Amino acid sequence: MANKTWTPNETQKAFMNVVGAHADGVTMFELKLAGYEFKTGAVNTLVTKGLVATDGEREFKCDVVYNGVVVGTQTKVGKVYRLVNRN
Repeated sequence: MANKTWTPNETQKAFMNVVGAHADGVTMFELKLAGYEFKTGAVNTLVTKGLVATDGEREFKCDVVYNGVVVGTQTKVGKVYRLVNRN
């Protein structure tokens, strides 16, 4: 039987490239604001394989808007993803 090695798919490679460009790490919320949309299923595999680390959380203050009027604020929390240095 052939020895099969795992390689990241195109979505996972794109995620690693984007995360690698953020030295302070990045959350999924920040990526979405920048126009990227990644599903956690692809990202979780990278964490399991040790290519991406989640180290902490970042808080965001968000406006609550109803019919175009800000009616309050809310705090959201997101995991911070960082590329693991493999020297």
